[in-house]
Amino acid sequence: MKFTLLFLFIPSLILAQESKSVELYNVEKEDKIEVFVKNDNIFPITLQVEMDFSNLRPSQGLPLTEVIDAKADIKILELFPIKQHGGWELETSYRFFMGSIFADHTDDFVYRLPYRLGTQRRVSQGYNGQFSHTGSLRYSVDFQMPEGTQIYAARSGIVVETEESYREGGDDKYYIDKANYITVLHDDGTFSEYSHLRPNGVVVSVGQRIRTGQLIGYSGTTGYTTGPHLHFNVKRVVQDGRYITIPVKFATREGNIQLIEGENYRAL
Repeated sequence: MKFTLLFLFIPSLILAQESKSVELYNVEKEDKIEVFVKNDNIFPITLQVEMDFSNLRPSQGLPLTEVIDAKADIKILELFPIKQHGGWELETSYRFFMGSIFADHTDDFVYRLPYRLGTQRRVSQGYNGQFSHTGSLRYSVDFQMPEGTQIYAARSGIVVETEESYREGGDDKYYIDKANYITVLHDDGTFSEYSHLRPNGVVVSVGQRIRTGQLIGYSGTTGYTTGPHLHFNVKRVVQDGRYITIPVKFATREGNIQLIEGENYRAL
């Protein structure tokens, strides 16, 4: 009898270190094969699995998309031999994305402006901004501020990603993936991102739970930018692995509003 098992990981929109923290494995029983996934990350993932097999019947339809909680180790599928005394072959490929495709933003949540209370900053680029706020980034906000300005959390959550090693930036798409940043996971499954931080400008750690209004870093000019500012957005992952931004409201003297490009707003 012939038994073949092969796992194949398909790179996608994930960080290199994440690929070591998700494992798909099989447990063979007398009458079936159980497929498990182990997610060692501190955030949920959306897992997509495809299989090619012979003499096997899956317990549910394929391809399979599942959301796996942080630090979970669960069974996602069973496969049953069609001919009990025949061999079987199984080839599995998978990919995964940070976050849940079922994340549902709490739309009535009001965000804190991400700079020191009492200070005022200009929105240099708002929603649907012509320079770079298009497509999946359309609901982003840029706050004009000098390099080294203190950045405060707009909403509580868990820090899931940080980058502070980049030292350069400019008005060239060569720099588009060279910005320092902080990513925070919120209780509703969405993420906030604070970008273009200065080198060594992160003062929080991955895995740390932060509160609204907590100092998290310092602004800078790294990445694709025409000058010093803070780029902020709230985002969630969708079925194809892209991240789309979400329109949100901030607490201002004018009320709880969506910010307007060219206007100045004081942090409350």
